[in-house]
Amino acid sequence: MRKISFQYYPAKINTTKPLGSLTVPEFIAAIKNPSDNIKETFKLIAQAEAAGDMETKATLKQENLFYFTPCVFSNGKSRGYKDIDNFTGLAVMDFDHIEHATEFRDYMFKTYKFIAIAFLSASKRGIKVLVKIPVVKSVDEYKSFFYGLGVMFDKYKGWDGTPQNAVLPLFLSYDPDILFREDPETFVNKGTKLNAFKENNNTTFIKVDPTTEDSKRVYYNIETAFNNITDNGHPQVIAACISLGGYVGAGYLNQTEAEDWAANLISNNSYLKKGVSGYIKTSKTAILNGMRQPLKLKEC
Repeated sequence: MRKISFQYYPAKINTTKPLGSLTVPEFIAAIKNPSDNIKETFKLIAQAEAAGDMETKATLKQENLFYFTPCVFSNGKSRGYKDIDNFTGLAVMDFDHIEHATEFRDYMFKTYKFIAIAFLSASKRGIKVLVKIPVVKSVDEYKSFFYGLGVMFDKYKGWDGTPQNAVLPLFLSYDPDILFREDPETFVNKGTKLNAFKENNNTTFIKVDPTTEDSKRVYYNIETAFNNITDNGHPQVIAACISLGGYVGAGYLNQTEAEDWAANLISNNSYLKKGVSGYIKTSKTAILNGMRQPLKLKEC
């Protein structure tokens, strides 16, 4: 584990260029004993969580805390799938809004020997877990191991499926009692995700054989739509994601990739990041609706 490293980023959520990389021991040291200023930020985050002020909590995290991408190395152009250079052999699990988080952290670490690192979240009402998996070669292969973890862990309260997105930011936390093992077992069980989209008799399917240029156009169209959102977020997210779902229905990309990409765009939008969880929920519903109306790119 000491030889594994991954990238870290500045306390600016919109920044996609990493500051550099750090080793697992350096990461553990950062969690175990951050600076006094950062510790004060964690106190404010915990207070916001206790008060149910999720907007303040999100702002404090995104504007004050370094973040990491433990699962991948990217080329720095973006945190999108297309810019992943390689995978690290780590997967992230996240459990939110749970009571007795310290006891849960200790139980998880003791029970599952493939857990390499376990620590409390910034709010102290959740835990973050890093799992050792094989070094994969693709996003789909990474997700197959994450879904395998889901089969085992989604029974626990607080399970969050969002880290199926290998490029999702993991924010700095503070846990002086962070748990770590030098030589964890490797988790090797793969799984699949049940597709939430159900066909109906009124669906008209368009079959396309997408080219690389088609994919670029889809990404450009949707990214442009999100970049133009500066207010009145929900209607615009719905409109963009219905189109995105239409592209899924036509076969330009799959549902999981679309959901993950929409979540990434929402997290990186200066206006939408104030209510990330709500907008992500909206985006998933809109993608599903869009899938019922396949959308084909216009010929240039």
